[in-house]
Amino acid sequence: MNVIAMFVLGLLVGWLAEWVIDWYYWRRRTYRLASENTNLKERISSLESLETEREQSFQPDKGVALTDKAGRDNLEAIKGIGPVFAKRLHQAGIHSFEHLSHLPREQLGDILGNRFKRLFSNQEIILAQAKDFAQQKAQKR
Repeated sequence: MNVIAMFVLGLLVGWLAEWVIDWYYWRRRTYRLASENTNLKERISSLESLETEREQSFQPDKGVALTDKAGRDNLEAIKGIGPVFAKRLHQAGIHSFEHLSHLPREQLGDILGNRFKRLFSNQEIILAQAKDFAQQKAQKR
């Protein structure tokens, strides 16, 4: 009876040791990799949504024309550019969508100031809208 009890106890201790080793070395790593995989999938989906956002054609807000009465580009048609930002762009010598679309992101941030940098984490969308509006305007000609 003693031999059988020792054998069963040995099996239980061995099983417990194997389970701890398995948990510590393999499952923990598997769970960490699974969570990293989930994070990567979320990043990929956010990048894909940004890509589809860039691929779509931008439209100005309702009631806002791409050009004003004098035929100049209306920079306020870009979502995120209001009268104050449009005035700052005009003061910097930027009067067309084409010129705005070729600006480096850093220079755009310098022209529009700190408020712009805080409000718009993705400044590329404004530049993409300017590029799209310049293309739309060129197609109408």
